[in-house]
Amino acid sequence: MLKKILLISALIGIIFIGWYITNIGPVSQSKNLTIFVIPKGQPTRMILKRLQAEGIIKSAPAAEIYLFLTKQRGLFQAGSFKLSPAMPIPEITQVLKTGTLDVWITIPEGWRAEQIAGELIKQGLLENSSPDELNQLFRQSEGRLFPDTYLFAKDSSAEQIIEKMTNNFEEKTSAFGLQPSSLVLASLVEREAKHDADRPLVASVLKNRLKIGMALQVDATLQYAKASAAENNNWWGLVSPSDKNINSPYNTYKFPGLPPGPIANPGIEAVEAVLNPAETDYLYYVSEPNGITHYAKTLEEHNSNIAKYLQ
Repeated sequence: MLKKILLISALIGIIFIGWYITNIGPVSQSKNLTIFVIPKGQPTRMILKRLQAEGIIKSAPAAEIYLFLTKQRGLFQAGSFKLSPAMPIPEITQVLKTGTLDVWITIPEGWRAEQIAGELIKQGLLENSSPDELNQLFRQSEGRLFPDTYLFAKDSSAEQIIEKMTNNFEEKTSAFGLQPSSLVLASLVEREAKHDADRPLVASVLKNRLKIGMALQVDATLQYAKASAAENNNWWGLVSPSDKNINSPYNTYKFPGLPPGPIANPGIEAVEAVLNPAETDYLYYVSEPNGITHYAKTLEEHNSNIAKYLQ
């Protein structure tokens, strides 16, 4: 009886090994390349199922066993890859770990052009470009470099990246009929508002000031003006009292009205806040270090908030 059990077990083992070896091999001899895209955050099991469905591997379960045995599960990179049915699973695994043709990059709301250019270089794009030349090029599209998650080809030029981001901006904002002045104001709101709920309120304050010809006095515009030659990539450094004397058209303490252009790249929420601001009589706001913002209608109330929350 024991011999029979051992024999059956051995037979099952041989059958399994044969199945496994066969199914981690290539699907065919066809070397036709397919572009296979892995979205950011997609689970390994889903990736393997897609590979099988697209005829690139024979068996998702066999591939999963291979990854488990070789301790390579969870090592696939997001991006796009050139694969063919002639590749066995070990070769495909190596490509998916290291051979991406593209890079996923997330650009947060409120970054200025130079930050975006710096992040692209950090992620391995535009490596042979001059940072100063890139900054100058990206600044030309300030405000329209739409914050989003992008899949960029590793060999993309700066112009191609800018075009992709600005096209995304046009697509996302076309329904709003956005005027240049509204885009500038949205960039101020994006930098000044600490939380989502603050955006319509900050937009209200700034619009109320513009209506009565009151200087905007937005610290973020000083940060933008003084950081044109930022050290250590500190593009949003602290503002000092002397900064209010900076001779720049972006100095909204010194010059009334809006600055001549956007100071950052706003998201949809900031744009919507400018187009649909809260209805208030507020003319002032001050934010605590913890991000809580307090609003006031008069200078007396504003000074009281400063004394209460910042001193």
